[in-house]
Amino acid sequence: MKTELEKKEILRLSNIESNRITKECLQIALMKLMGEKDFEKISITEITKCAGVSRTAFYRNYDSKEAIIEDACQSIFTKLRESLERNNRDWKSWYITFFQTVLDNKESVKIVLDASIPIVPKQVLNSAFPPESPEEHYANSAKEAAFTRILTDWFYDGMKESPKQMGDICEKILSPTTLSYSQF
Repeated sequence: MKTELEKKEILRLSNIESNRITKECLQIALMKLMGEKDFEKISITEITKCAGVSRTAFYRNYDSKEAIIEDACQSIFTKLRESLERNNRDWKSWYITFFQTVLDNKESVKIVLDASIPIVPKQVLNSAFPPESPEEHYANSAKEAAFTRILTDWFYDGMKESPKQMGDICEKILSPTTLSYSQF
């Protein structure tokens, strides 16, 4: 016979799994609806009906439809941030990894970009490499903005250049050795 502690653990694990399934259903429903109409015109009610969950289940997991997309993309963002940390400021390798990840996930990325949600999480450089001065903080912000624009243009221009070519381009334009803090 199971102890009270074991029963509570089983219930906790069951709730975690239930929440994971609910989130996945909401993410899939939103992606499906975004294929049919503009993101701004999709209501929470439409999402919950398409997902087959209640509004209560929606609000237990998310506070907005934007939060669904952010959650769905969080694993991609985490991989990219970890890549930056692993590459020990090897910017070219990080850029190549970033462009390859976007290429590998182009359908999801299109939905995110079409919803006007930034694909480059704000302050990714500052979180991966805490700035040592206000100059570094704002230089990182400027590089993130420029990189976001380059990435968006590349994506909507049909991703003609390879991730390696884009890594070369970004390294030339944005790397700390070519774009020093004193330039800002």
